[in-house]
Amino acid sequence: MIKAAIWGGGTLEGGELIRLLAMHPEVEITEVEGQGLSGKSLTSHHHGLIGETTRNFSSSVDFDKCDVLFVCDETLGAEKVMSLRSRRPDLKIILLSRQAGLDYEKGGFVYGLPEINRKQMVRGATAAVVPESMASMALVALFPFSRNLLLSGEIAISVTAPQSIIEETDMMQVKREIETMLHSVQLSYDGEITIELHPSEARRSALMDIEFRCELNHEAMIELYDIYDDHNFTFITTTRVGVSEVAGTNKCIVGVMQPEEGKARLMVAADCRLRGASGEAIHIMNLLFGLHEKTGLALKAIDYNRL
Repeated sequence: MIKAAIWGGGTLEGGELIRLLAMHPEVEITEVEGQGLSGKSLTSHHHGLIGETTRNFSSSVDFDKCDVLFVCDETLGAEKVMSLRSRRPDLKIILLSRQAGLDYEKGGFVYGLPEINRKQMVRGATAAVVPESMASMALVALFPFSRNLLLSGEIAISVTAPQSIIEETDMMQVKREIETMLHSVQLSYDGEITIELHPSEARRSALMDIEFRCELNHEAMIELYDIYDDHNFTFITTTRVGVSEVAGTNKCIVGVMQPEEGKARLMVAADCRLRGASGEAIHIMNLLFGLHEKTGLALKAIDYNRL
């Protein structure tokens, strides 16, 4: 069994991670640190855990007794993370929350988007940083185009998401991630990326509408996504997609359309509490430990009655 510890388990991300790990067939949760929550039961702080765990929060984590450490808030700090990387190079570290001042390259952290960096994660990586949810959505949709050097000019992104998700999201970080990753794949791309935000009544999922110039016909656009055929959480459609298809799952669904000649329109749906968050973190863990991608993540959509 993989022994997993969680730092920052009192956060929303920590709660979602605990729910998933408690049901993961290959994982044993060893400790859950929570600021100001030491001794309090997990079930009294997070919903959905009664009958799944009797564990309490701890004031710290014994890093020598775990195989993987999930970091869900900023209180661990860059210095401690780098110390762990030096003292325990075998310890897998997965950051759901960025640590101020951390040198990710020096620390050997892989950008944890499996659709782009899966090979690195299965070939010896021991640390990864989980993408921002909206960056994960945009990059999954745009990567096939950048991989084929097809991006040029402005990329207009419109996001419809719950107000709580919008308030929590660092949109400057999202834009930096998208720009950095696209440029790393297609060095020639230097176009402007604009992002508009619109609140929705959905509980946890977002819809993203991406438009840009592209001279390919519709059939050729769809063929670009053949690179995802052996991936387990990204799916392509030619119709509009709603949040009911993704809520409660780690899926990212991309609708590929051509509204007019010379233009591409991508409509993306994902659950922001899982994709680019706890679900992606477990996906990364599965890859780092050589497990099947879907282990512990065969989840059913929970908002089937909502569009």
